[in-house]
Amino acid sequence: MKTWHKQAIAASAIVAGLGLGVSAAATAAPIQIPTPSPTTTSATTTVSADVAKDLAYMREEERLARDTYLAIAKLYPDNAIQFERIANSEQRHYDSVGYLLSRYGLSDPSAGKAAGSYAYPALTDLYSTLQAQAKTSLTEAYKVGVAVEQVDIDDLNKALATNLPADVKAVFGNLKAGSDNHLAAFTALRDGKTVGVGMGGPQNGRGGYGRQATADPSSTVTPGYGAGQGYGRNGGQARPADCPLS
Repeated sequence: MKTWHKQAIAASAIVAGLGLGVSAAATAAPIQIPTPSPTTTSATTTVSADVAKDLAYMREEERLARDTYLAIAKLYPDNAIQFERIANSEQRHYDSVGYLLSRYGLSDPSAGKAAGSYAYPALTDLYSTLQAQAKTSLTEAYKVGVAVEQVDIDDLNKALATNLPADVKAVFGNLKAGSDNHLAAFTALRDGKTVGVGMGGPQNGRGGYGRQATADPSSTVTPGYGAGQGYGRNGGQARPADCPLS
């Protein structure tokens, strides 16, 4: 999973020449979580070296996404809500991968590292590149979100095409569903769409009343309601509330 390394320079250009805005339905759409099955809930005690590498890399990749959006939210406080909302989701993604690392007795590559510093030099370099782009304008910040989610989806698709244990496949599928929603949100922001403002939501990401500027007939979200999202408090050792594992 070295897509970040190959696309570090291309991350800025991949979304050049676009606009800004957001779709309420895109950001409010809940992450689709796979229904646990008997095979999902019974994990083996070890994973292959390739799966271990995928888990370690995805742990850091999700952290980079979270760190990037939180930093951008500070750059643009008047437009912070969408970045903060998606950062909350990235926190839950990060926690879910951490749970798998703990389950399989694998070391955590994120341990002891501050935002902007990662176990993979390509990710550290990419963080700096994306931050430099985001600082130029709010429009460029939205383009950064599109680029991050596109690369994340590409990496997850590659991992899901390999032979994964059922529990890892379930979590990676969950992460991809979330990234699909994030990409839709940032694409709408990039294209200048309007958005309703979500009004809070419990810490576990359930419920949360919101206002939508328009009703999207293709959305599974009832108009007038948003999906509340909050930071996971469990870290890598406890199962996040919306983790598809038992």
